[in-house]
Amino acid sequence: MLVLAGIYSLCLVGAALYPPSAWITVPGGLLLGGRLLWRRRRLHAQRLDAIQRRLSNLRSEGLFLDAANGETSDDIFYRMIQTLLTDLERTLFKLVEKNIQLLSLKEIGRSIISSLDEKKLVDSVFEYLVQGVGYKEAAFVVMRKNQCFQAVVTIERATRHIRRMVTFGREDLTGAIHNSLTTGKAFMIKDVRMHPMMSVQGRELFPGTTMTSYICVPLVKSSAMFGCRGTEGCLLETGGENREPGSDGFLGEDECFACPENPLLGALIVTDGYRAAPLTSIDHVTVETVGSLVSSIIENWMLYQELRQEELFREKVFEGMLHGLIVCDLDGNVTFANRSAREMCGCGAESILSCNIETLIVETPAAGDKRSQVLQRLLEPDAKLMRDAYFCRADGVYVPISMNVSKLVGDDNRIQGAIVLFVDMSEIRRMQEQIRHLDTLAVLGRFTSAIAHEVRNPLTGIAAGIQYLERSTQLTEEQRESISFILAEVGRINRIITDLFKVAKPRDLLYQSADLNAIIERSRKSLREVLDGKGIQVEVRLDESVHSVDVDPDQIMQVLINLIKNSAEALEKGGTIAITARRCGADDDMIKEKGRDMFFIDVSDNGPGIDQRDLERVFEPFFSRKRGGTGLGLFVTHSIVQHHQGRITVRSEPGAGTMVRVYLPLSRPVKGGAIETGSTSGG
Repeated sequence: MLVLAGIYSLCLVGAALYPPSAWITVPGGLLLGGRLLWRRRRLHAQRLDAIQRRLSNLRSEGLFLDAANGETSDDIFYRMIQTLLTDLERTLFKLVEKNIQLLSLKEIGRSIISSLDEKKLVDSVFEYLVQGVGYKEAAFVVMRKNQCFQAVVTIERATRHIRRMVTFGREDLTGAIHNSLTTGKAFMIKDVRMHPMMSVQGRELFPGTTMTSYICVPLVKSSAMFGCRGTEGCLLETGGENREPGSDGFLGEDECFACPENPLLGALIVTDGYRAAPLTSIDHVTVETVGSLVSSIIENWMLYQELRQEELFREKVFEGMLHGLIVCDLDGNVTFANRSAREMCGCGAESILSCNIETLIVETPAAGDKRSQVLQRLLEPDAKLMRDAYFCRADGVYVPISMNVSKLVGDDNRIQGAIVLFVDMSEIRRMQEQIRHLDTLAVLGRFTSAIAHEVRNPLTGIAAGIQYLERSTQLTEEQRESISFILAEVGRINRIITDLFKVAKPRDLLYQSADLNAIIERSRKSLREVLDGKGIQVEVRLDESVHSVDVDPDQIMQVLINLIKNSAEALEKGGTIAITARRCGADDDMIKEKGRDMFFIDVSDNGPGIDQRDLERVFEPFFSRKRGGTGLGLFVTHSIVQHHQGRITVRSEPGAGTMVRVYLPLSRPVKGGAIETGSTSGG
């Protein structure tokens, strides 16, 4: 305006100085000023149009701006500045709202990740999309096996809330949703009339919707999308003749949906139905952000399920093993024990984890010997397949085992501990002893059968002839002594043959619930003459827990008679024999039969004892240091105890007496799945 005023002033000065030029100068100045004024107003209008276009673009992106005023009055800039300030305030509030939504999304993500619960995941996503962001229609689609999709659809209406489950296949995928899932890209459709929403079996995914736009965001694994590339026959590596037109190589074929390497997890779909404003690019970014987080959560959940399945499989395999399995660290602390190991230990899962391998597995069950072979084996270059050792139960009982120790190696190839695989050898040891005993019985049986007729028949004739001679009245006293000696030796030979028959052909056990105290008393009365003749005192200490036991009373009575008689014959006059019986406890040095309670009977004396060299042979047939002994008493005793599935041990030191301990089961043994039963005469 100043320039126009200056030009017009110059024109007036020129007309005053030279009046004839006024006819040219004044109109020319007016025309030039009008031209400049018109050009300025036109530039002003162009600038206003540019501002209005930019405001219109912002309005389309979700900023709720007022319509720009098209007037060219002087106060248009004031009104426009006021409009911009108002819109900036609204935008600021909206940014704050989005920030709050993102913070709530972060908290929802934390809760979802910590739970790994699919239902909670769906509820949290809908809570954010519907309650947090304000979408009234949303669908959470999850891909299942066999090219099947499962969608949870929620519709928030003014009068009611709808939540339903929809299942559909790949053939139902159409339009933009099909393109979004097969290309792996998010699509925003602003005109639903041009690109309608897919329907399932002729029914709308959102029944009765008022949508005008919608967004579909595919949920994709975070790992490499083309993980199956390079696999022989992979469809992603096939030529263009097998691809759909326009396919970019993501999921171009039906078979790709069933491929194990399929990166597609599902989709998120939101619409502007029952919403005041259409969807914008900001909504597009928001839903994509939610989809990225949900994809990671679903992938983590799937990986967790796979790992859990593998863990359960390994756990079932380890727990189902018949052999015991223990894992320990380099300090010997137990970190894992399977069911067989826990049952053998006799303690729970938590209790065994507080144990140390040095106390669980030892080389020998001897008192004070706590050496373990497990950690020592880790230092050996070549591991022996199986080693003999003993497993210490929680009650202190030692169980023989055969174990294999291998190294537990970590990812860095460093030894982290030991893996101990072991098997209970109690039954095998017992069977081995029984086999050895049966072999001995077989030899004795053949020997007895061979000599029975050859010895007993002439022996009977000899005894009859000697008895006939003994009736003669013409024999001298010396001859009668010789005949008595011969008859005694014949009786001794007959007893040896009888004992051999008992060992070679033992009779079946007849179990019954018997009073152990009565059995001991009957055994003592049977030897009353021998005991009273030497003035031997018999002390009986019987625990209350073993008054009633399941045994063959006659056979156990025979065992006690043999043991008491041996002690009485070894004692001098005035000696003492102690008979003790009680249930086996944790402090008893014995090897317990698996799953069975035992008791023991001790027969001890204060006699001269047995030489250490003879202790290993006391149960051998025909071994005896007694004058006139047959050497079959303890052998028969050992046979009876083993027939009861028990054990017998001898402890003795020269000059300190002898103790014979007989271990027997409290309950009747099981053979062929049935408990042995029977009865015998006598109490």
